Amino acid sequence: MNVDQHLKVAQWHIEQARLHATVEGGHKCGCPLNDGYAKIIAEVESGKIVDEGH
Repeated sequence: MNVDQHLKVAQWHIEQARLHATVEGGHKCGCPLNDGYAKIIAEVESGKIVDEGH
């Protein structure tokens, strides 16, 4: 993917996270927690990926 595509996917995922947090009764986005996403989550939680805005 290129930069623009990554940003669009990130924007979509941020909106899904917002819906998970705010929709009464739960939100179903259909995103699978696969090995690739699990690896990304582990990297973020380890501190390797830092949100420079915070």
